[in-house]
Parts: sequence; structure tokens; C-alpha cells
Amino acid sequence: MDKNQKWKYFLKELANQIFFWFFGIIFFTLFRIVFIFLFRKQLGPSADSTEIFKALASGFSFDATVMGYFLILPFLLLLVFAPFDTFRPAIITRKITQALFVILSTVICIVTIGYFQEYHDQFNNFLFLSLYDDQKAVAKTLMADEYHPLLNMLTFIVVIATGIVILIYSEKKDITYRMLQKFNFKYSRPLLVFISVALFVCSLRGSFSTVPAIRKWAGVSKDAFLNKTIVNPFRSLKYALEDFNELNLLEGKNPYLAESDFKASFPEDQITDILRKTAGGPTIEKPKQIFLVVMESYDSWPLMDKYLPFKLSSNLNRIAKNGTHFTDFLPAANATFDSFGAVVTDVPHCGVNISQLGTVNEPFETSIFRQFKKLGYETNLYYGGFLSWENIGEFCKYQGVDRIFSGVDAGGKSDSGDWGIEDEKLFGLVLKNTDPQKYSLNIILTSSYHPPYAIDIYKKGFPYHSEEDFPVSVRKYYDGGMTMKELGHLWYGDQAIGGFVDVAEKKYPDGLYCFTGDHFGRRFINHNPNLYEKSSVPFIMYGKSIPKAINRTPGGHVDIMPTLIEMIAPKGFQYYSFGTSLFAKEKNMAFGLDKMIVPNEIYYFPKDAKVEKINLRTFTESKLDKSALKAEYDRYMALTWQYTIKGNNLKKQTVKTKKSK
Repeated sequence: MDKNQKWKYFLKELANQIFFWFFGIIFFTLFRIVFIFLFRKQLGPSADSTEIFKALASGFSFDATVMGYFLILPFLLLLVFAPFDTFRPAIITRKITQALFVILSTVICIVTIGYFQEYHDQFNNFLFLSLYDDQKAVAKTLMADEYHPLLNMLTFIVVIATGIVILIYSEKKDITYRMLQKFNFKYSRPLLVFISVALFVCSLRGSFSTVPAIRKWAGVSKDAFLNKTIVNPFRSLKYALEDFNELNLLEGKNPYLAESDFKASFPEDQITDILRKTAGGPTIEKPKQIFLVVMESYDSWPLMDKYLPFKLSSNLNRIAKNGTHFTDFLPAANATFDSFGAVVTDVPHCGVNISQLGTVNEPFETSIFRQFKKLGYETNLYYGGFLSWENIGEFCKYQGVDRIFSGVDAGGKSDSGDWGIEDEKLFGLVLKNTDPQKYSLNIILTSSYHPPYAIDIYKKGFPYHSEEDFPVSVRKYYDGGMTMKELGHLWYGDQAIGGFVDVAEKKYPDGLYCFTGDHFGRRFINHNPNLYEKSSVPFIMYGKSIPKAINRTPGGHVDIMPTLIEMIAPKGFQYYSFGTSLFAKEKNMAFGLDKMIVPNEIYYFPKDAKVEKINLRTFTESKLDKSALKAEYDRYMALTWQYTIKGNNLKKQTVKTKKSK
């Protein structure tokens, strides 16, 4: 083969690879435009055309990196084998890579849209909860109508077919090759090869400068939603896996504090030495039964005065007005089991899924079941789903629960889908199995307000069929952020709670009733909730000894147990807790995952982005380059991570840590 013939074959394959690169860039750019259009209601007032262009331009850097990795093998094979007049390895590899790109990219883009619809973010370590979740329930949820399975399948077929046709057509027509042929002058061939290699390296880095395309520098827009569209779905998945591994590997390093800082902060021999507390003496008559209801996806906003006319939470609002309502309250996490686990163990959620840790470490001394048994209470768990979900049955047994009841005990039929029985049936199970004569702590985890939203809400009496049915005073707050079906399930959960309390307070007149949500429901009546509305869950205490009050003490899930213990335990009773009683005068902060609440303010510490802050009295939001409170958050979470992953003994093993970020 002469030099001209060799150059012709080389140039043809290089042209095909260049076209493939541009094809991928255009593919992801179109996806990003479609993504912005689909979720356009989440755009804020600052999202003008300039901001959209900035997001698309920054997204190009991440797309270029992904395309560089897709092309790395075909391009290197072309460079290696071309001097030997062999082009087939590069051609075959490129064609296989093209097919994989079209299929995988279509899948990941469709999944990203569905994931964002549910979790309001591209992939994060929350994605890997599916490793532990009820696979059948997850699958059924994803097949629900609101996730458009038929439309997704049609889109999948059309996009793949179109992509493959375009790539085949381009190769046959040699469009790019004819353009490169015009690049013909003295030294043009070595110069073209040099430029190709240089551009390929820049593509891998996503940048022509010394700063590569990384997540830390992705937030170029003033609009929070646009910033979420910048990182390419493949890179987003990569970051999610890195974040998950950073927090969840048993042999990993403490991600929150450097080793020297950790040792200086916690010189004790055991973590329980730090967590040990002594009760000051009872402040109310010891209740015979304690009911702690953890409500699926129930956030604080339906109880806010401005939204009360919707009447989505009339019963819980009535209970709150006749008890103590803690308004400045954060969930432990963004997922049901993570928050439930924090309520049960009283160990804050630090990003580690504890459902499958099993017997790696001893049961937590902080367990609510273990400590309430010392106070003479039988401990019961009532869950509306199945005990296989998140290993919840074995998990609670290991943490010391006496008795467990699930949806199976209510007939084994799941009328509302695979996530569990209706809340009415669950509360019926509670009323049937809680002995009025026994002292008992009863933790109840509901499940109805959750996809696939299968309850017949209109049969239950839900009054709204369209926006026109809303009271006029609150129509301005609604822009379709939630469907009628979703609003109906929120309303239904409240109806079930009201019915339960009406019956229970007659059957258990000495009972104490507590209600909290597990996490922000990831749904809001419009597309722009503020930081409080998309963070807070309620905590409400109700019973004959509970005063009528609104309490603005900063609190969180791990504060529930010490609050109850300090109310009822005899003076001198020793217990262990990461939290503090919500009635303690010194109580001035609480923590959730990536969030912290102090008097009148919530702070959000997103990774590689500015700190977000909201004033809880004026609801004014702002962004900060940094906050001194982050050090307090890291210290708290470092101890939590250590106890969760490494166990109680601080001296038994060397703490492997890395430098603070």
C-alpha cells in the first residue's frame, strides 16, 4: 500500500471518528435542551437566555470528556495500527463503540429524566439504595403511569434507530472525509495528526486550560436548576458511585475529619462515653402507651399557615393545635429507611445505608428499643409493607424490638401496590395488637403516600378533581407541581391519621402520640419550593400531658428519643443518644444529611457548591462561599460515621481518615 493510499484509509477512519465525536456532542446537547424544556417550571427568575447558554456551554465540557472516553480505544488503535497498514481493528472497534454509545446513552438519558422527576437531582448516592431495596416494589413503581413506561420504550426505540441510521449514512456519504481532504498543504498530514491528538487529549480533560471539567466547577449558572443540568449523565453516575463508596466502604476512610482532628476531638475510649446522658427526672406522668408514627413522605409544608386552606392536612393540623408542634425540624435523611433507621437507632444518617450492616458491629447502645425496654416498655414495630423491604425485620430484631407486625398480618394483600397496605389497615393492625393494659412503645411506619399511588382516592372521598376545585385563596400557589393523584394520597394519609387518633385516644386514654415525616416528599405544589419547604418535616406530640404550643427549638429525628426519655424516665436514668431533648434550654442546633438547623436558620452544605441558607422567620434565601457551621457539621458526622462503620471502640483500631475538604 503506497503512502497516499495509506493516508486515504487513515483519513477516512479519522473522519468517521470525528463525526462520531460531534454526533455524541450534539446528542447530549439536544438531551440537555429537552431536559431543560421538560422541567422548565423549575427555572427561577434569573434563568434567562444568557444563563441557559452558560449551562449548555459548561455542559459541553463534560460531554466532551465522555466522548473522549468512548473514543479512546478506536483512536489509539488507529494510531497504533495505521503505520502497519492495518485499519480493521480501529474500524471494528469504532462501530461496536458507536452501537454501545447509542444504546447506553439513550438508556441513561431516559433514566436520568425519570430519576430527576422523582428525586429532583441527577444521579447521586441515593441511587444505590436500589441495591438494598425491595426489587419487586421498585420495578412496579417504575412501571407506574407517572413514569411513562410506554412513552419511554417508544423513545428508546426511535432514538436508537435514528442514531444508528445517521451514523451509517454519514459513513457511506464520507461527508467529514471530503472536508478533511481539503486540508492539504505542505506538512498538513503530520500537522493534522498532531492537532487530532491534541484535541483528543483536551476532549478527555474537557478543557483547553489547566482546569479540567470536574463537578466542583460545574455551578456556573445563577439558576440552581440549570446547574443541575450541566454534569453529563455518565459523569453524574460516576460521581454518585464515588460518593457512595466514600461513605459506605467498611475499610474506607472517615470522609468528614482528618485523623489528627478526629483524635483531638474525641480522645475517649468508646463512643458511648461521649453519648452517655443522665435523665433529670420525669416532667409528665408516665404514659402507658407511646405511639411514634413515622409518616411516609410527609413534609412540613402542608401544615404551614399559607397552605392550610388546601385542607390536605386538616387532621394532623387539628392534632398539632391541641399538642406541641415543633416547626423547625429536619429529617435525618432523604430516604425512608435512612430516616427510619436514625429514629430507631438514634444514630444520625451520615450517608451509609445501615439496613444490611447486620452483625458487623454490636447492636447500637443508642437503640430506642433497647433503652425503652429498660424503662419497662414492650417494644413493637408496625410496618405497612413487607419485612423483606430493606431487611427491616431482621434489622429491628437485631436492634432489640420485641414484636413486629407487617402488611402480611393484615391479610397479606396489598391494595395500594407493592409498597404496602393502606394506612387505614395498618392503623387497624396497631389497634388490634396493642394491649391497653401494657406499657408499650409502638413505632408505626406508614407507606400509602408513595408511588405508584394506587389507592382509589375518590372512593375515599378526596374532594379535588382539578385546580378549579381548590379554594380561590390558594390557587396561586399551584402550578401543577403535584398531580391530583399525588395530592389525593397526601390527603388520604392525613385522613388515616385522624381516624386512628379518634379511636386510639378512647382506647388508650393514657397514651402519648408522636408524629413525624420520614423525609421531604420530593413533591411540592409548585416547582420552586424554598429550602425550608423542601427540607423540613413536622414533629408533633399529643396527649393529655402535652401542652398546646408551637415550639421553634431546632430539632431532628435523633432528638425524638432523648425528648421522650427526659419526659418520662426517673431521675438518674442513664441512656445513650446523639440527640438532645427538644425541651433542653441549651438546645440550639440539629442535623440532617448535608443540612444543619440553628435558631431561625437552615443551612445546606451541597458537595462542591456554595452553602445555601434560609431564614426561617422571613424565608429569605441566600448563598455563602462558606460557613463556620460546616466544621461543627463535619465533627458531628465524623463521629456518626465512625460509630456506624467501625463500631463503639475508639481505641481498638486506628482511625483511617483523610483531610477535611
